[in-house]
Amino acid sequence: MCEAIFQSGALLLGELTSGAVSEGEGGLPVVARIFAARFKREVLPGDRLEIEVVLVERMASAWLMKGSGRVNGKMAVQVEFSCVLKT
Repeated sequence: MCEAIFQSGALLLGELTSGAVSEGEGGLPVVARIFAARFKREVLPGDRLEIEVVLVERMASAWLMKGSGRVNGKMAVQVEFSCVLKT
């Protein structure tokens, strides 16, 4: 679940940087740090995980993000993480 949230964060970075991240111009987004991962409930095969990621802050070359995953409207996972661009 966290990996899916991290990859959604990479897509968000691509949108925020006008596609420069996804085109490889700025580098490859890499998770640098994981904060406060909270697993609230079990997610089973076949469940539909709805993912939301928001940018909290940009600090120089790092982006601090917060993501969550819900199943049937109920919180399953919450995680805060930072990404940097690996050149």
